[in-house]
Amino acid sequence: MHEYVANCRKDWHRKLSHQICDDAGMVFVEDLNLVGLSRAMLGKHCLGAGFGQFFNIFEQTCFKHGVYFQKVDAKKTSQICPNCLNETGKKKLSERVHSYHNCGYTRDRDIAAAQVVLIRGLAAVGHTACDACLQVNSSESL
Repeated sequence: MHEYVANCRKDWHRKLSHQICDDAGMVFVEDLNLVGLSRAMLGKHCLGAGFGQFFNIFEQTCFKHGVYFQKVDAKKTSQICPNCLNETGKKKLSERVHSYHNCGYTRDRDIAAAQVVLIRGLAAVGHTACDACLQVNSSESL
C-alpha cells in the first residue's frame, strides 16, 4: 500500500512539473528549509506532501524542457511589499490579505509573497528591481 501511494505521489509530481514547464520560460521557487519545516507543527503533513521530491523532479523536468529554474532566498517573502519592496512586518497566519498603507498596495497574501519571489528571481538573472517591479505590476497572474 505504501508503494502504491508513493508511486501515485511521484506520478502526480511528474505530471504537475510537466504542466508548469509547458507554460513557463523561467521558474523561481523559494529555497525552503525542508528539514526545519518537517520539525514544525505541520511536519507530518509536509513530509507526506513530498516537497523535497517535488522540487527535485521539478528541477529535472525544467532542465529537460530548457526552462530556467532558480531557487531564491525564502526569508521574509510574506513580510515584504512587492510594490515598493519595503518590509511590512510580521503577519499572523490568520491575516490572508497583504495590505501596506505606505504605498496603498493590497493583494492576497500568497500572491504578494509569490510576487516577491518573482522579483528576487528576476533580480538574480540580471533584471534590476525596478524592471522586476514593472513586470510584477503589469502581470495579472503568476
